[in-house]
Amino acid sequence: MSKISVLSPALETILNAARWAPSGDNAQPWSFEIVDEGNVRLAVHVPPGNVYEYNDGEPSLLSAGGLLENVAIASPAVGKDASWHYLGRDARAHQVALRFTDRAATAPHPLLSQIERRSVDRRPYRMKGLSAEDRRSLSDSAGPDVAIEWHSSASQRWRIASLAQMATDIRLRIPETFAIHNRIVDWERLESPDAIPSRALGLDAMTLTIMRWSLAKQSRTALVNRLGSPFFAGLQMDLLPGLFSAAYCGFRVPARAVDAGEAASQLLGVGQAVQRFWLTATSLGLSMQPCVAPLAFSHYGSTQTPFTTSARERRTAAALARKTRSVFADPANLIFLARIGYPHGRPASRSTRIPLDRLIR
Repeated sequence: MSKISVLSPALETILNAARWAPSGDNAQPWSFEIVDEGNVRLAVHVPPGNVYEYNDGEPSLLSAGGLLENVAIASPAVGKDASWHYLGRDARAHQVALRFTDRAATAPHPLLSQIERRSVDRRPYRMKGLSAEDRRSLSDSAGPDVAIEWHSSASQRWRIASLAQMATDIRLRIPETFAIHNRIVDWERLESPDAIPSRALGLDAMTLTIMRWSLAKQSRTALVNRLGSPFFAGLQMDLLPGLFSAAYCGFRVPARAVDAGEAASQLLGVGQAVQRFWLTATSLGLSMQPCVAPLAFSHYGSTQTPFTTSARERRTAAALARKTRSVFADPANLIFLARIGYPHGRPASRSTRIPLDRLIR
């Protein structure tokens, strides 16, 4: 018997929308336990040994916040109100309780239709700035607890793109990412349910060919790194896209929570704000690309975390942290960073999602 057969049509609709939340490398690090019709337990698994999951799995909690926002948006359309409560973390995962109650009438949310349309676009965008009205709509969508800061001038975009290029240089050189990069790239499909299609990486055909060849063996990766491959990858993945965009947008909180439970709840809330912002951007015809690597490796550099066996790259991360502090005021409270702009049409390749049946425990 299919696990979906135990769900009501309303709950199936809500959870199908929930699974379209963005996640790092399309990892979808979550599962659902159906307690009863009004209660669902969400488990958010932090992948062990993944250097991109900095600060004790912060990216996964932000992604789970996006999932919670999808739940909140989808529920009224099927006559439900949704709420959530962070339960804590056990040895396996963060646990979040979802509760659903009946509402008097259905009311489709204006962002509901954008949930499956939203995707990551890593290509250069059009050289067109955001209108004042669009910028205001986007800032308002994040809500009162998250401040949006805009970096839209050419010099500002260049400085942040340079941070991203430094982070790319680190992540392509350290041995700890070799297995991750091997796992996350789908070389065969234009739409991948559990990885990133190679043609969605924003790289040209020649670079993709070199990348596929080098990922076959770690010794090959080391060789192309010595020949300067990370520089050319950073040029295509960071510098040019950064210049060909409308702005970078940073998501900032006034102060980070200190208590572990409160900190997790805060990150889930910021993740909800990011998803509202992203869905609003999609409705306005805009594309976005998260910029996680600069935050990850500058965090390691500022905290002197031994994230890699490479002493050279630990020094580069420390330099990245210093440069990040010169670009962003109080970078510790900068929770999320993304590039935004008007695309040249919709991408031909994208990540999709794992079927709901596989996400139910």
